[in-house]
Amino acid sequence: MAPRKKDIPDWRQFEQLVARIESDAGPLGLTVTSPDRIRCRTTGRLREVDASVRTQIGTSSILITIECRKRRVKQDVTWIEQLSTKKHAIGAARTIAVSSSGFSPEAEAAARHHGIDLRRLSDVSAAEINELIRLDFVLFTHKRCALARVGIRLFRSLDWTVPDPENVDLVLPPSTDPFSTIFRNTETGATWSLNDLWLQLQEATNPFADIEKGSTPVIKTACFPFPGNVTVNTPDGPKKIGDVLLSVALSLEVEQVDLESAKKVEYTSPDGAAIQRVEFASREPGAEDWRLSLQIPRDSEDISQLRTGGNWPERKPTDQKDH
Repeated sequence: MAPRKKDIPDWRQFEQLVARIESDAGPLGLTVTSPDRIRCRTTGRLREVDASVRTQIGTSSILITIECRKRRVKQDVTWIEQLSTKKHAIGAARTIAVSSSGFSPEAEAAARHHGIDLRRLSDVSAAEINELIRLDFVLFTHKRCALARVGIRLFRSLDWTVPDPENVDLVLPPSTDPFSTIFRNTETGATWSLNDLWLQLQEATNPFADIEKGSTPVIKTACFPFPGNVTVNTPDGPKKIGDVLLSVALSLEVEQVDLESAKKVEYTSPDGAAIQRVEFASREPGAEDWRLSLQIPRDSEDISQLRTGGNWPERKPTDQKDH
């Protein structure tokens, strides 16, 4: 299970943010990895970098590494010299050094000498953000589903009646684990769970298609017919089943994330060039990595320079959040 955002150290969140900025600032085709391990040309060992950027120019592969420090004091010449040595050892074309507090004059001079690109990442207020990315808010819609009832009709070879959710032979206890493999094919030995049935339903149709956002939960029932070769585990032992009537309570909850609570940063180089970025992220537990991002040069008045992006991690079967 991936760690929740609040469990990720600040310095690691800093590195991830820098990697996203660099990825969105570059041309299409970049491969950004954070963190990354690159083999040292001197020792043959793998050395870790906070992030790497790989691109192709003609037939040549270009490697750029990114190193970050989120500290209160300005970074000095020592760190820059260390990065220069590491850059040559792993064969990077360029190295970008990113600090939350800036660099000393000596560090800036050393960076120019050694070919290290410097960046400062700092927070900014809503009032300082370029007007082109000043959205007032973003809405995230989260899918919610809860198991309401599981009715079972036992198998009868001559029964062709349409299943009635209220007229079943047995109802599984509410305590039934939806991930337990309670169904079994007696011919093949294959087993599956209630959650597997729910996933099959989502593959065949969109159960949320007519659910209104912000409405009270709506109970829907789907029927899964079986031809007499499937059993279900019950408190009274396995039973041969004909139909499973799966009832679920569905709703769509809307979460509003305002500009004031969004992440607002400026990514600045020593020559004064700056990129501004706003990230609207969900505050829902387990969905902190769901976000909408907007990024543009600080002083740009050209909306064509606005870069937008989203991060919607692949959902696990248990996660019914959506955007």
